[in-house]
Amino acid sequence: MLGMISDSYLRKSTADAGKSVTRQERDWRAACTANGFQAGRCFVDPDLSASRYARKPRPDYAALVAHIRSGGCQMLAMWEASRGARNMAEWVALLDLCRKHAVMVRIFGGVPQTYDPRNPRDRETLLHDGIASERESETISARAAAGARDLAHSGKPPGPLLFGYTRTYGERGKLVSQDVHPERAAIVRRCARDTLAGVSLNSQATRLNDAGVASPLGGRWTGHGIARMLQNPGYVAKRVHNGEVIAEAVWPPILTVEQHRALCTLLTQPGRRHHVDSTLRHMLSGAARCGVCGSVLRTESIHRYVCKARGCHGVSAAIGPMNAVVGAAVRGRLARPDAVDIFAPPTDDAALRAAQQEVRDLREHLAAFVTQAAARKLTAATLAEVEQRVRPQIETAERRVRRLSVPPALAAYADVDVAARWARLDPAVQREFVLALAEIVLSPVGKGGRWSHWRLAESRWVGDDQTWGEHWRAS
Repeated sequence: MLGMISDSYLRKSTADAGKSVTRQERDWRAACTANGFQAGRCFVDPDLSASRYARKPRPDYAALVAHIRSGGCQMLAMWEASRGARNMAEWVALLDLCRKHAVMVRIFGGVPQTYDPRNPRDRETLLHDGIASERESETISARAAAGARDLAHSGKPPGPLLFGYTRTYGERGKLVSQDVHPERAAIVRRCARDTLAGVSLNSQATRLNDAGVASPLGGRWTGHGIARMLQNPGYVAKRVHNGEVIAEAVWPPILTVEQHRALCTLLTQPGRRHHVDSTLRHMLSGAARCGVCGSVLRTESIHRYVCKARGCHGVSAAIGPMNAVVGAAVRGRLARPDAVDIFAPPTDDAALRAAQQEVRDLREHLAAFVTQAAARKLTAATLAEVEQRVRPQIETAERRVRRLSVPPALAAYADVDVAARWARLDPAVQREFVLALAEIVLSPVGKGGRWSHWRLAESRWVGDDQTWGEHWRAS
């Protein structure tokens, strides 16, 4: 074996007490000189685990495997078997690869020994070393899990520092306390306040990135990252272990329990309007419907709301006059004594889910008839009859969904005189109030072609059987 080229694989995980890769490399090179080997390529994965619990890939290990497969490796040197792998599946795969390509395995830690994986006795010895390495890994993991569990029950902070806090350390790096970081805590509180007020998560992320504020991970903020941050129980001083709150934390809270509960409700409930888009320019875009076909109205440039449904284009109206009528109606509705009800979060989730399912079922039922008509298995007259019967059922179910799914974001305005501040609210927030309170329907132009508030006569308040026109005639 004199003159054989010896490649090496050097590794040390953060969890073990093995020699550093620098010392391993020094010992490997010294062993090569002492035994007449030529030092070849050195593959290094410092601070990376090789156990079955490892979460990070080992790039140099992958390069080593590719090197062996290329046929360019004669001898593989490691400090000990556990450097190569701490789980048997990976260790056996490596030994099989070395056997296939006639690669010698040299363990140079302690008393150096060279093995030939093609030799049954040598292979058996290496397999036993692998079993010992895996057992050691399992023991280390069990001890670490027990320690983490005990630490969690004590309420002490886990390893990663939660954004919004700072830590004080004493002698030998011992943690003394975790306290509120004034500037970063202010960011968390503003994100919570803005989210509950209806500001979109993405627009908040854009604001923070434009201001040059680093995210908790040191990169750019994202809407998803803000949502995940605001749902962390650590901000209300709760200690979490394996996704479960198990103890009161020893650090002070940044958010109130009520805020955190409202945020979790807002950000996790399916089918809810979780946030509003602060980039919206007109409050009725997507919040009003065509009186001819029932499609939602969109904006055309900056002047008009229009129905853009294919084959319809039945209605359009100037944005200013239409906003003025709806805005005045909503302000009047908010001035009524029962307006407080719209700020109450939904309580009957079962009823909401049932209503949502009914809408889906009815739409699928109607779609099946449309498919049959398209395949000429159903006459147009029959389809029209079915639509005439089913569409009112869908509209009734949709009204029930809207009544049961008032956005939790509106709860932030419970103590605000919204009617007085209406003109200063963001158009997106105004739209949330419109959607929560009313079903806006724009009818076609009447005689003369001029704007009239009566074009909104078919609109109605959510939960009200009478239309606005019927109320106007009765007043």
